[in-house]
Amino acid sequence: MKHVNLPFIALALLAGQQVSAQQSRFELGAQVGPGLTSLRGNRSVDQTDALLAPAAGLTLQYDLSERFGIRLGAGYQRKGMRDEVLFTDVNGTPTGTADVSYTTDFLTFPLMARYAFGQATRFSIGLGPYAGMLLQAQERWSGEGLEGGTNERTDDLEPWDFGFSASAGAAWSLGGNLWLNAEVRYDKGLTNISALPVVDDGSIRTNAVSLLVGCSYRFGKAL
Repeated sequence: MKHVNLPFIALALLAGQQVSAQQSRFELGAQVGPGLTSLRGNRSVDQTDALLAPAAGLTLQYDLSERFGIRLGAGYQRKGMRDEVLFTDVNGTPTGTADVSYTTDFLTFPLMARYAFGQATRFSIGLGPYAGMLLQAQERWSGEGLEGGTNERTDDLEPWDFGFSASAGAAWSLGGNLWLNAEVRYDKGLTNISALPVVDDGSIRTNAVSLLVGCSYRFGKAL
């Protein structure tokens, strides 16, 4: 009887290997959401308000194990600040208050190590560096009784922004290979993005906190 069962045992082991081979370690996702962003590094920008701005991107994750993975992202992110500025005439008489925003648009590339746990609902945390390629920088203003306008500021900034990203999120299975994702991500710029001298020998550095939601697809996962 033992010799009769050997072929069935071999078939069972082979079937298990085939199912395991269907378990892909790759996951492709898309995210979008709002963010609160600000600038820091000198007394002029440290006192300004946060700017509500969009972020969106694609992610590709490779799972090293059931809980650890590496995620590469590529997407669009707007960073900057806003402030209220009092305008006066040549005699110092107030003429109006303008809402001024300073925006920088980046193509960002975060690379994060991630730890996840859970089954139908999976929780995760991530940490790693990012690089941001500057696309455009603008200064805009508008106000009651004032003529609004826009100034191009791209040439005033360095072409790259480098920093680190940290995230915490959750994913819910929608059945099969599809997952619904939500995460909070914090991006802290570490390099001075100003190409010009800054007041008090300071700098201009970026901050952003984003709430990102989206979907992901795990390739080849057995249903």
